[in-house]
Amino acid sequence: MLKPIIDDQYVAARAYFLCVIGMLFFESMLRIPSYLQFLYRRGRPNTSRRKHWKIYTTIHKIITLPSLIPFITRNNLSILLRVSVFTFLNFLWGWNKFAYTTNYQLYGWLTIANGGLSLLVGARTNLFAHVARIPSAVLLMYHRWIGLATFIHATLHCSLIIQHYVQTDQFYTAAQAPRIPVGIAAWIALAIIAITSVPKIFRRRWFEAFYYPHFFFLVFIAGALYHAKMGPEFLLPGFCLWVIDRCIRFYNNFRSLNVKSVTHYSGGVTKFNIAGVAPSQPGQIAWVQIPSVSFFNWHPFTIASAPGQNETTIAIRALGSFTKKVQKFDGDQIELTQSIMTESVTSQDASTHIKYPKVQIDGPYGVGRLHWGANPVVVLVAGGIGITPSISIATYIVNQAVAGLALNTGGWHIHILWTVKQAGHISWFETELKNLAIIASNSAVPVTVDLAIHVTSDGEEVVESAKYEGLGEVCQGRPDVMKWFESVRNARLGMDASVNLCGPAQLVRSARIAASKASCEDILFHVEEEIFEF
Repeated sequence: MLKPIIDDQYVAARAYFLCVIGMLFFESMLRIPSYLQFLYRRGRPNTSRRKHWKIYTTIHKIITLPSLIPFITRNNLSILLRVSVFTFLNFLWGWNKFAYTTNYQLYGWLTIANGGLSLLVGARTNLFAHVARIPSAVLLMYHRWIGLATFIHATLHCSLIIQHYVQTDQFYTAAQAPRIPVGIAAWIALAIIAITSVPKIFRRRWFEAFYYPHFFFLVFIAGALYHAKMGPEFLLPGFCLWVIDRCIRFYNNFRSLNVKSVTHYSGGVTKFNIAGVAPSQPGQIAWVQIPSVSFFNWHPFTIASAPGQNETTIAIRALGSFTKKVQKFDGDQIELTQSIMTESVTSQDASTHIKYPKVQIDGPYGVGRLHWGANPVVVLVAGGIGITPSISIATYIVNQAVAGLALNTGGWHIHILWTVKQAGHISWFETELKNLAIIASNSAVPVTVDLAIHVTSDGEEVVESAKYEGLGEVCQGRPDVMKWFESVRNARLGMDASVNLCGPAQLVRSARIAASKASCEDILFHVEEEIFEF
């Protein structure tokens, strides 16, 4: 007969809760040293040339490789280890005997414990990210896993109890007690959240159908607390953090934002330049609301601008219902002045101003895995609109170089690989790339920028791509990612590299494999993926 580790189910749930908090504490301990070192160097690159130990290099190469089990995760071994440990903890503390109906309460307590953990890691303004320096992408993974565990334990608890009541003809009698229908209502709330969180059906295609049902968690919290009569220490800490987060976001809604420009490009991309808000670090995201397009829809987008800039740049590509409506977004030309400068002038000097509809921004948010600028080599691999975080990172590094932070250190070396479907898509960030080229051409600025653009579609794109006069070269066809990484490695031996990947799954996977194989004792490629997972 199965026997739980701890007979007291309430204590077992507490032990499980502390174990998961311990996992987050371990995550923090792994990252705090590098963060403190980054602060100590004040953003300057570590250019000390030394060979890495062979065993350390081998471990790094293995961890960098993508997962061999795509249906679990498209990422790497470290994420598989996390999900394995988390799953083991749920089995360990959920190990139970089924002799009496009171044994089923264990899954109810684990439901409440997981619900509280999900709230702790799910807030946008997150203490685990800002204080413990756990990357936002990692916290979102924990949030999804914990949410799934919450639903599974709730389903076990609810189904086993109902099955017993039905078999013993006690269901109607038990349902007379208010706590039973309230508990069922809490489970229904979890079921709605779980169903609408399926990635390929809701989270990707109908974002609103995924986002708004999440507010049923309020029903779950109230129902769980009433049903269990105990357990506020699990749910209330996360709920309080969520309330604080909502207050901060409500306060930010009163920020004075000014849409400076809106530019439409081929390929269904609209780029906004907005004054009044700026990212605190490169590659952050912001939630954008355009009331004239949709009053209720808030969508996340990566910010293309860098810290220190006076404007925030957001590029939105038409991929869903909301983003397609954004392509019709425009302003009204209002004649502000129309004056005759002198009596002898026959023409009038008229200036116009475009008044754009209101845009709201919630954010920026996000703490990345890598500290950009800590390594002298920066490798950016992007596909299509995935160039957005690359522009932010490259601009940030170049600005740091202009500020003189890398003087007497050898500076930074930026390598960008960008694949686009059509040559016309290069125009999305052609201005930014030209500005980077102008700054990097100054020998007094300690930074180099190398860019390779690949147009993957066939036809007359070669002729059109010849019109591009910006940074780097434009090639036809898909890139040999492995060969490109090897060229970067051979050019930068003795320096470690920070790598950002953002684009189609196949490109990200190929780049991970290439980064792993190209790593050696003289240079390690440290990889970060930019993925929208909510």
